[in-house]
Amino acid sequence: MSQNNIPSEEDFARAKAYMEELDAGFDKVSENIKKHYGKDNVHKVFLFYSPKIDTFGAYVFFLKNDQVDEAKKSGLSSQIEEAIRNELENVGRGDRNLLKLNVEFDSHENVEKDYEGDYYDRLR
Repeated sequence: MSQNNIPSEEDFARAKAYMEELDAGFDKVSENIKKHYGKDNVHKVFLFYSPKIDTFGAYVFFLKNDQVDEAKKSGLSSQIEEAIRNELENVGRGDRNLLKLNVEFDSHENVEKDYEGDYYDRLR
């Protein structure tokens, strides 16, 4: 960093490379989960990794609130969690059995109602 605390182009490039490393494979995991479970009303999937606590976070959004409840009752939410573990392993993020993974289920309906449709606000 320069003497006046303004990041240099190299600082930005290093930060970008680090962020890309943290997010490696997430687009593919999200795409595969949506493709496989889209018929079950999975609408969006977001993945994050926190190196500080060495944990992955997955946020799975169904279309409607009642679909979230039904997925939990039917065991679909557990199937999706296992699929996320498998997909993370497939993209080289670690052994599925050793991954620390927190999965949260919500709905697009809830995001519309409580966050004016803004997923960024919902995920903060």
